[in-house]
Amino acid sequence: MHPRVLIVIPAYNEENSIAAVIEGLRQAAPAYDRLVINDGAKDGTGKILSQMGEKQLLLPCNLGYGHALQTGLKYGLQHGYDIIVSFDADGQHRPEDVIMIVTALLENDVDVVIGSRYYRGEFYDSPLDRRVGQILFSKLTRLLIGQRIYDTTSGFKALRAAACEVIVSGIFMDFHTESLVRLSMAGFKIKEQLITVNERRHGRSMHSFVSIFTYPLQTLLLTVVAMVDALLNRRKP
Repeated sequence: MHPRVLIVIPAYNEENSIAAVIEGLRQAAPAYDRLVINDGAKDGTGKILSQMGEKQLLLPCNLGYGHALQTGLKYGLQHGYDIIVSFDADGQHRPEDVIMIVTALLENDVDVVIGSRYYRGEFYDSPLDRRVGQILFSKLTRLLIGQRIYDTTSGFKALRAAACEVIVSGIFMDFHTESLVRLSMAGFKIKEQLITVNERRHGRSMHSFVSIFTYPLQTLLLTVVAMVDALLNRRKP
């Protein structure tokens, strides 16, 4: 029996890329269901999705990536999906890689597969500040869980339902370093799968000049909270 797979796509103001992303997924992974989380988009994202007949959940305002993704995970769990794939709406992820990371999840008997830009030192052209931050958090995960995760901020992941349960029950999760640390500490197996990422052609990154300084601090705080939460849950009889 084939597992039921749901692709969750958080989207905020992606009117220039969302149609191509959906068409690409329809062609590359027709057997998988899709759900767009419209994170309070103020442009034509929602209208385009409606015209395409695509299923979307409308959030009342822009709640941010972490909350949008948790909404999609909760939907997937409530509707009995076995595997949930997170996929970005900006056109940087390749639809043809979805089946690859789901296959990697199934064939390697792991709980999470990360679509990794940097796996085992692979080069990916990104701004220096983000690359430095990525290296630091990669080293932090190795220090905390004993496993080097090269791409802790990838938005392209495949997760089994049991791993999703842990994510949606977490506090202040942003679905990056802190979630990976929490999952590992809870005994879930994590693997990276090398992917190719396209250049972003439309829209703006969620990282601004200010976030260069605030994001690392926020992630560090969330990681500490995730560790404490995991340790407390371990102690429960």
